[in-house]
Amino acid sequence: MAFAFPAASFDYLSDTSGSGIKEDVSEAFGDESLFYTDPATGMSPDVADDSSVSTPPTTTGSPWSNVEGRWTLNLVDTASRTVDLTLYQYGNEVFGRGVMTTGVNSQDITAAGFTEGSNLSLRLVTVGGNTMYRLRTTVGENSIFGPYNAYSSDGTFWAGNCNGNRFYSSGTTAPSESTGMISIGSVGLQ
Repeated sequence: MAFAFPAASFDYLSDTSGSGIKEDVSEAFGDESLFYTDPATGMSPDVADDSSVSTPPTTTGSPWSNVEGRWTLNLVDTASRTVDLTLYQYGNEVFGRGVMTTGVNSQDITAAGFTEGSNLSLRLVTVGGNTMYRLRTTVGENSIFGPYNAYSSDGTFWAGNCNGNRFYSSGTTAPSESTGMISIGSVGLQ
C-alpha cells in the first residue's frame, strides 16, 4: 500500500530551529501572542471587545450529599426493624455505629459506605458479623429512602425497603440524656 502526499511549496522542516518556528508563527498570527491572556478579560490582548467567550459551567458545593449525624431508620421486610444510627463522614466516605431493634431484641451494628451525588450506599453489619444489610438509598436534606438486600451467615437472603430521618445533623450536638432539669442561661428549672 502506498500513500501519496501533495507536493508542498514550502519545506517546513528546512529550519526547525526555535528562531525559525517563532518567525513562522509570527507571520501566521500577525505577532499576536498565543501564550498571553489578559487577566481582566481572559483573552488575548488583540481580541475585539464584542467577542464572546464560552466558559464551562461551574458547580458550587460538594459533589456528594452530607449524611453525617444521627438517624432513625426503618427497615421493613417480613419483619420490621428500627435502627438508631450515628453516621460520620469524611469526603464521600461514610461510617458509623448504632443499635438495631427487632421487636424486643436489640443488637449493636456497624456501618460503612459512601455517597455519590444524592445516593447513599451503606452496609449495616451486626456486631458478631452474622447479618449484613446493603442499603441503596436516595438522600433528601434530612431523609433517606430506598431498597436493601440482607444476607445472613447461614445463607439466607431477603430484601426490603428502608426509610429514615436525620434528627441531629453534624453541626448540631445531640442533647445528653434527660436529667429532669432544663437550663436557661445560668438558671436551672426542674
